[in-house]
Amino acid sequence: MDTQTSLPSAPDGGPGEPEVPTAPPEEQAEAAALEHGLVESRPSAIGGLLAATVLLRIGAAGAGVAVGFDLVDMYGGRPSGLIVGFIGASQAAPEMVFAPILARFADRLGRRLFLVGGPLFSVIGAVLLSLATHPETIVFARLVEGVGAACFIPTALGTIAAATTHSSKVRANASGAFEAANLGGYAGGFIVGPFAYHSLHHGAFLVLAGVYLAAAVVCAALVPHVPPLPVSPIGRVLAAIVGPGPIRSFLPAWMAAFALLGAYAAHLPALLRREPVIGQALVHHFDERLVSVILVSWIILLLIGIAVWTRFIPRVGAVRIMRRAAPGAWLIAIALLALNHTSLGWAPLFLPLVAVGILVLAGFGPAAVTYLAECSETFVADRSALMAFYTVALAGGGAIGSVVGGFAVRLGYLDGLVMFGLILSIGAFLALSPVMRYERALVHALEAPADIPPAPA
Repeated sequence: MDTQTSLPSAPDGGPGEPEVPTAPPEEQAEAAALEHGLVESRPSAIGGLLAATVLLRIGAAGAGVAVGFDLVDMYGGRPSGLIVGFIGASQAAPEMVFAPILARFADRLGRRLFLVGGPLFSVIGAVLLSLATHPETIVFARLVEGVGAACFIPTALGTIAAATTHSSKVRANASGAFEAANLGGYAGGFIVGPFAYHSLHHGAFLVLAGVYLAAAVVCAALVPHVPPLPVSPIGRVLAAIVGPGPIRSFLPAWMAAFALLGAYAAHLPALLRREPVIGQALVHHFDERLVSVILVSWIILLLIGIAVWTRFIPRVGAVRIMRRAAPGAWLIAIALLALNHTSLGWAPLFLPLVAVGILVLAGFGPAAVTYLAECSETFVADRSALMAFYTVALAGGGAIGSVVGGFAVRLGYLDGLVMFGLILSIGAFLALSPVMRYERALVHALEAPADIPPAPA
């Protein structure tokens, strides 16, 4: 059986100095064994968490797309990119801000409460969206949805990380499955949101409220109760994240990747749906259902890419996989720019290049989740707090991508969005260089022979 090796944090910037948890080691070990045993005793727990993740993301993505269409209708087919961007960020911002705080309470009070309560909170947000008739009320409803996601996502990740401590292969598979669940949820949202809005308009948000409710029911039925754990002081956990070490080096690249995803998720549906723009073939007032097909096809390719890449993570290493995956976004950008400035009859030539770029880029997500799960081994009883930074990167990057992408869209419509995404992907590639250096230094330190003490006189 493979043994999972944790990544030590080095307070002075040098590798090889393991971080010692503030909670006593025996309590940390007891917590790890208890949590792993509880999840192992109910094999359906991980499946339940993955299913609930899919449902939660269906609700969030479906609401995001439906809100974009609602804004197009509200502004007569020509919504401002800035308005779309800021409203898109309104769901991501509370997810980013509250995830570490709520994950901390999940570690201290018991995780099942937050796994069930998070989706219930999102139900309230979806119901409020069904009643919203102005941008201000849409923003408030999306803020409520974001708090629900902040309760659920880091807590689910912490539980999955705890259940996979025994094997690097199992952890890579579970990380890939979690990322696939997220993307599968986006795909479902890209189906449910457009089709429900086309048929029901504001009633679509009540359908999505039902999806959130189903996520809460799944967690209540399948996830075991994990009692409160002996957590470390929050300052110690924050020091492991923002102090010198692997996580601080890694977060900029991950946030750039999620900013790319957030920019496209927030703006692409509205751009494809809005009134045509002279000189840009893809800004074409497409039907909502065709927009759904385009978005779902994108997600299906990402899922296929995840399935292919995940098997290589334990052998190649998570950081190297991320570095190899990032250039996929460059190919996507080049192909989209070419397609946007030619006749749609050229689509059979350029769309395969987009597909190849998506398949390459797909490796980034599961490798990043695996890497963060490895880092969480330093604080076995604080996994939710540490894994909250998945949500911080996802939501923070999504908010940045949505808002700054709004300025890019205002300047150049789809061209502006694509160029912004290209800049983000180059930034992510470059930001991985310090992580690669840290990895090489760590491997060198671990392989160096131990000092032999002098023989006694």
